[in-house]
Amino acid sequence: MATVLASVHKNNGRGSREPQDRNKNKRKSPKESLASRFWFGFLKTVGFIVLLGAILLYWNSARLTSIILNSRPVEKLTADTTGMVRLEGTAEGEAAYTDEGRLRKRYALLQKEMFNWQCSRGGCSYKLNKDEKPSVWGTLKINGVSVQSDEFRFYADWLPLDNTTVPFEQVSKIYDEGSSRPLLIEKPKSTAYGYYAVSPGDRVTVIGQAQNGRLEPFNLPGEDERRVILIGSSVDRMVSYERKNQTLYLILGAVVALMLLPVVVGWIRKLFRRFART
Repeated sequence: MATVLASVHKNNGRGSREPQDRNKNKRKSPKESLASRFWFGFLKTVGFIVLLGAILLYWNSARLTSIILNSRPVEKLTADTTGMVRLEGTAEGEAAYTDEGRLRKRYALLQKEMFNWQCSRGGCSYKLNKDEKPSVWGTLKINGVSVQSDEFRFYADWLPLDNTTVPFEQVSKIYDEGSSRPLLIEKPKSTAYGYYAVSPGDRVTVIGQAQNGRLEPFNLPGEDERRVILIGSSVDRMVSYERKNQTLYLILGAVVALMLLPVVVGWIRKLFRRFART
């Protein structure tokens, strides 16, 4: 009888420990819990940064669209002309030289931008170097008004680099990986250049700040250090380009907002619980 009771007691002891052992196995270790919380917090932070960035980009593009649409069309500039103005007409002028003789033709305006070779998970390609200021040459005039700036924001296609614009011996250095930006290679897998150009006789639209009878560059919304004059073929093309960007920013922001929605809902619930307790 004592043996049976001892056996039952032993079995009961085992039975009482088994659920506890299972719960212990199910629990995460402190290190695993800390790591998961860290990565979850990190992803939340990145998500909110991306969402904020998309909102700012949309807002800046919308402000620039407003500047384009509200710019006052003028034919000439006088000392009394002030504010954002729009000049439309035929380009006049001729560049003194075309990038040290690299390009065959002469242009009323030529802007060269630097690209650097960069690699990422998506592959390697040339990326625009935004820290390097573009080089500008030329004496562009619209309706007799001189258009000068250290940098232009172009709403136009890149200068095509083929045997009509580049000497034959340099054609092999052109790089274009299925994109619309042909580049001239300075050093393979290192440095390249892309060009925007305006030829005499082109129909163009320029937008800038009128001041003392001159057309001055203005600060891009959200980029106080960049002073530019906008230049393109028409106002419609400028507005269309900006609105396409705005649509992309809205889509990106909406996707990220949906991913962050459970987090925000959780915060709201916690806030209501606190108010309910008080």
